[in-house]
Amino acid sequence: MPDKDLTQVDVDEIRAFLTRTCEETGRWLPGTGWQPAWRSEAEGEVRNSEQRADGTPWGEDPVRTAYAAATVLLFAALDSLNALRDAVSASSTSYVPGVLSRAAMEAGAQAWWLLEPGIDARHRVIRSVLVRAGSAENLETTVHAVDSTALVSDYGEDPAAISTYATALGLAYAKVKNTYGNKAFESEGERLPGYTERAVALETDMQMSAGYRIYSGAAHAELYSVMQGWRQFTPGTAAPLERWHDREVVWMAVLASAGFVMMPVYRALILLGLNARIVEMVRSMKDIGKMTKRMKLPAAWAY
Repeated sequence: MPDKDLTQVDVDEIRAFLTRTCEETGRWLPGTGWQPAWRSEAEGEVRNSEQRADGTPWGEDPVRTAYAAATVLLFAALDSLNALRDAVSASSTSYVPGVLSRAAMEAGAQAWWLLEPGIDARHRVIRSVLVRAGSAENLETTVHAVDSTALVSDYGEDPAAISTYATALGLAYAKVKNTYGNKAFESEGERLPGYTERAVALETDMQMSAGYRIYSGAAHAELYSVMQGWRQFTPGTAAPLERWHDREVVWMAVLASAGFVMMPVYRALILLGLNARIVEMVRSMKDIGKMTKRMKLPAAWAY
C-alpha cells in the first residue's frame, strides 16, 4: 500500500500548516491580557455589577482571571501543535500524532467550556473556580501520593486557596453526586464536566465523531492503537510486521489537533467582539479546505 504511505511532500505540508496555525492563533490572541471590543460580550462581563461577600464590587479581576485560565489552556494546546509539527517525519506512524492530538483536545476542551458564549460574568467566573477546584484536588492527591506531609501550596493552588477565593467572591461550591453516582464540583447550576464529557462536547461542536475514543486509545497505548503503526510485510501471510506510515491517519490527527485549538479560539474571538480577526479565522478555515483538496484527503475533513 505505498500510495497510502506518508511522503516528504505530506511532511512539508503538515509542518507548514501547523506553523501557520500556531502563528496565526498567537496573533489573534496576544498574551493573556485580552482587551474586549466596544459593546462586546466580554466588555459587559468585565463591567459586571457583581458584589463580593463583603459588599464591595467584584470589579474586572475575577472575570479577567477566568479569561487568563482559558488563555493558559489554549497555549497548552498550542504547545501540543508545536510538538506535533516537530515530531512529524516521513517515518511517522499514527501513534505519536494520536497522543499529541489527545493532549491538544484535553486542553482545548477545557478552554472551550470556559469560553461558552452567553453565560454571563458570574457563571463564567464560577466555571473557572470549578476548574481550579478540580485541579487543586487532583494536585493534592498527587502531592500526597509522593509525600503525605508535603504542602500542596508549594506546588500550585491547593483546595483551601480556591475555597477562600470563592468565598470572598460570595460563591460556594460543593462536590455532588449526579444520577449516575458520579461526583463533581457544582455551583449555582454549573457542574464541572469530566474529561470525556467535555471532550465529546468539543468534538460534537466540530461535527467530529469518536475523536476522543480514537485518541484515547493512543494516549493509553491500547494495543489496537499501537498496531495501527504496523502492517504485515506480505498481507495474508505469517510474514514479519513492518512499520506503517499511514498518511491519512497522520493527517487526520493533524487536522483534528488544529481544530481542538481553533474552535475554542473562535469562541474567544466572538466573546471579545474581535470581528476583523474572526474574518481572518474564517478565511484560514477556508484555506484548510483548499489544502485538504490539494492533498487529496477526504472532503469531509475540511473545516
